[in-house]
Amino acid sequence: MTSQMMVDLVPVDEEVLEGLLALAVAEALPGEVMPPASGESATEPRTTWTDLRKGAFREYHRRCRVNPHSPVPEVTWAVKARGRIVGAARLALVDGDPAAREVGLWLGRSYRGQGISGEVAYWAFAAAQTMDAKRLVARTTARSAIVRKSLERIGFQVVDSGGVLVGTISLP
Repeated sequence: MTSQMMVDLVPVDEEVLEGLLALAVAEALPGEVMPPASGESATEPRTTWTDLRKGAFREYHRRCRVNPHSPVPEVTWAVKARGRIVGAARLALVDGDPAAREVGLWLGRSYRGQGISGEVAYWAFAAAQTMDAKRLVARTTARSAIVRKSLERIGFQVVDSGGVLVGTISLP
């Protein structure tokens, strides 16, 4: 029997940011949790944490903070489960389309496979609707059958598009 895990999404202030970075360094690869650092190629394998990448991680999350006075195209939150930071979630505009949002999520290795992604997805549905989005998109390069089934179980229609799984779901 699986117990439901209580998941919270919290703003990424400086204290949360340092906890999020510590988790990322301990339990994820840079390429799994952030875009390339300035000067890095998107195709470069990012498998080690350097001071440049740690700085870029901090700046990325600072740029993506919720700001009611100056909306940003991408917003991130830390994901907490059982009171611990376990990963991060984001919502972003898709190609400047105000009717679409892309949801992103990464979890530390030891927190994967515990149902957290499904809970975050339902949160993302509600948050995207408050932004007047009509569809939600999820993209992943992790093309395993488990990832695909997880997206489909949540309700995404999934296609393989050039080596990337792309899930789309219409919102009411």
